[in-house]
Amino acid sequence: MLADRNRLEKMVGFCQPSYIIYTHMILDLALLDPKKIDYWPELKSYAIETGLNPDEMEKCYRFAEKVHLEQKRESGEPFISHPAWVAKVVIQLGIGHKAAFAAMLHDCIEDTSATIEEIAGNFGDETALLVSGLTEVKMKTSGIEVYKTSIDVFRQFLFSSVNDVRVLIIRLVDKLHNGLTIKYLPKDRQIKYAERVMGIYGPVAEYVGLHYFKRLLEDIAFKILMPDEAERIQKLIEDQKTEEIRAMVMIRESISEMMKINNINNFEIQGRIKGLYSTYIKAKNKGEDRVKDRVGIRLLMENIEDCYTALGLLHSKYKYLPDEFNDYISNPKPNGYRSVQTTLNWKDKLTAEVQIRTKEMHEFDEFGPASHIVYKINKGTDEGMGLEWVKDLVKWQSTDVENVKNYRINVLKDYIYVFTPKGDTIQMPRGSTALDFAYRIHGDLGTHCGGAKINQKIAKINTPLETGDMVEILASKKKAVNRDWLDWVTTSFAKTQIRKETKE
Repeated sequence: MLADRNRLEKMVGFCQPSYIIYTHMILDLALLDPKKIDYWPELKSYAIETGLNPDEMEKCYRFAEKVHLEQKRESGEPFISHPAWVAKVVIQLGIGHKAAFAAMLHDCIEDTSATIEEIAGNFGDETALLVSGLTEVKMKTSGIEVYKTSIDVFRQFLFSSVNDVRVLIIRLVDKLHNGLTIKYLPKDRQIKYAERVMGIYGPVAEYVGLHYFKRLLEDIAFKILMPDEAERIQKLIEDQKTEEIRAMVMIRESISEMMKINNINNFEIQGRIKGLYSTYIKAKNKGEDRVKDRVGIRLLMENIEDCYTALGLLHSKYKYLPDEFNDYISNPKPNGYRSVQTTLNWKDKLTAEVQIRTKEMHEFDEFGPASHIVYKINKGTDEGMGLEWVKDLVKWQSTDVENVKNYRINVLKDYIYVFTPKGDTIQMPRGSTALDFAYRIHGDLGTHCGGAKINQKIAKINTPLETGDMVEILASKKKAVNRDWLDWVTTSFAKTQIRKETKE
C-alpha cells in the first residue's frame, strides 16, 4: 500500500511535508542530522546554488559555531544545529546574504558573549541591525502572556516593533524550527508555544504572505492544543489518503488533456491535500462530510488570460459550487493573495478545489515578499504581482536586493504600543504621554494621576511614551488635574476630560 501511494505521489507531483516547490527549485525543510558534527557542507551547497559567496557564509557559520560551542539544545544536539537550519531555509528563500548572516547569528547577542559591535565589524552594519532587530523583538514579546492581551492589538504591536520585513521572515523560520523540534520541551512550554502560534505567528505569517509556513506552524500547534481532535482528523485523513491521491492523478490527467486539446501548452499542474488544521476548520464550519473535500489542484498558467481561459474550460465541463467560487485575481486579498478559486463536482461525488493562478502569483501567494524580491531579480519587473498590500506594509524603494530600503516596513507608523502592569497591550497615537495613558485607561484615573512609573522607574507624567514601554500610573486620593495638563497631553479624549474637570 505504501509503495503504491509513493508511486502515485510521484505521478501527481505531490509535495512531501519537508519540501515545497519554490521559484522552480525544491525548498528543503528537512531537519539537520543530529549525528553530524559540522553542518557547513550542507549549507555550502545551498549558498552556492543561490549565488551567495560561500567563503563569506562559512566565515559567518564558523563565528556562530564558535560562540555557541558549549551550548546544547533541549534535545541534546549542539546548539549550532538550530541557527544552521534557520540559515539553511533563509538562504533558500533568496532574500540576500545579509539576511542569511542574520539568520545564522540571530541568537548570538542574547545567548552568547558576542556583541553587536563584533557582528558589525565582521559582517557589516546591516547584518548587525537585523540581528539587533531580531533580539529586540524576541525580548519585547517573550514576556507577554497571550491570554492577557488583545491578540489583534498585540499583532499590531509586533509589526510596529519591526522596521524590516526580513526580521519577521527570519523570526517565522525560527519559530518553525522550534515547532519541528517541540517534542523535547516540557508540556507547559509546548502549550505556550502553540498558543502564540495560533494567536500571533500564524496570522503574522499570513499578513506577511508566508502562507506555506503558516500551514506548517498551525498544524504543529493544533496537535499540541487539541491532540484528540488532531488524532481523529489524522485518522480520517490517513484512511482516505490513497484514494485522494488516486483522484488527483485522474484530475491531473483530465485537466492536462483538456488544456492540450485547446492549444494551451505552457502550464503546470500541482496536486495538494489540505493541511491537518485547515481540514479541521473546514469540517467544523461546514460539516464532517467536508473532510472528504481535501483534494486540491493548483493550475499554474503563463498569463492572466490563460487563467480565465482555463476557468471557462473547467466550468464548461464540470459543475461547480457557486458559494465557493472566488476571483482573487481581479479582487486580491488585502495581503496580496491572487488566485481564482473554484470547487468542482468531480466523479463519484468527489469534490475538488482548483486554484488557478500565474506562476509568479503562485510564488508570491506562498512566500510573500521573499518571492517578490526573487522575482524582481530574475525578471526585472513586478507587473501582475498583486502588491496592493505592500503599499501599506512594505515600502519597496528599488530593485536592488542588497539595498536595505527594499525591506522597510512602513506600517502603523502613527501609533505606539505600550503595556499595562498586567500585560494588556494598549494602542495610542504616537507622541502620547504617561498622562494620556492614564486617561486612556480610565477618565477617573487620569483625573487622579499623581505620578507614573515607566519600565518600573519613576517618570514625569508628561514623559512621551515609546512602543514597548510598561506603564504604571500612581493615583492620588485627591483630584490632581489642573489646566497646565492641557500642554502635557496629545489625545483629544484627555484634553476633553481636562477641560471638563477644570471648566475651561
